[in-house]
Amino acid sequence: MKIYVVKQGDSVDSIAESQGIPVETLVWANQIEYPYRLAVGQALYISDGETGEGRRPLFSSGYAYPFIDSGVLEDTLPYLSAINVFSYGFTEDGNLVLPMTDDAWMIERALQWGVRPVLTLTPLGEDGHFNNNLVSALVRSQENQQRLIWELGRTMQEKGYEGLDIDFEYVLAEDRVEYADFVRRATQVLNIFGYTVTVALAPKTSAQQRGLLYEGIDYRLLGEAAN
Repeated sequence: MKIYVVKQGDSVDSIAESQGIPVETLVWANQIEYPYRLAVGQALYISDGETGEGRRPLFSSGYAYPFIDSGVLEDTLPYLSAINVFSYGFTEDGNLVLPMTDDAWMIERALQWGVRPVLTLTPLGEDGHFNNNLVSALVRSQENQQRLIWELGRTMQEKGYEGLDIDFEYVLAEDRVEYADFVRRATQVLNIFGYTVTVALAPKTSAQQRGLLYEGIDYRLLGEAAN
């Protein structure tokens, strides 16, 4: 692949012609909507026509609620490697909280398309609201972690999930190490049964970045802990 930077006087037609690709390919690859306006300095993706042989595979995934429109899901699944079903929560005692809408149909559709259904775990309480106090209660208790991990494994087996995505936000700075330890324990246990564990990360620009979204997220520790 290569990147083309739009210059004064360029159009989708002139760029496509100069790069030797169909206009439709250029428009689709860059999601340029009609009437195909371009901005000077805009970066466009240009396929180089290589087959990708010898390269590492590319994986694509997305998050979706169980109440997603079925047509939207059907249109999207062919382009995904995995679909992260959002979201399971947990209580202060480490008991798993199921989504408010049944997710069985999403898992079935994903498997039909050869897409990996992934269970997403977030700190949602029984009331369906986000509660970052649940994170602290979980990572500071190995007993609660053990209970939650085994409930996750049982649920994933029963429902047909093929992986776990841990998506915790607003992790306190003082819980940074303990959070990574929880991810490591979950990975060690679930890998035994063939499940992969991923972790969603806030987009940090430095290890010292300040703010509630960032201080409890240690890229190195979490990268070592998850698959």
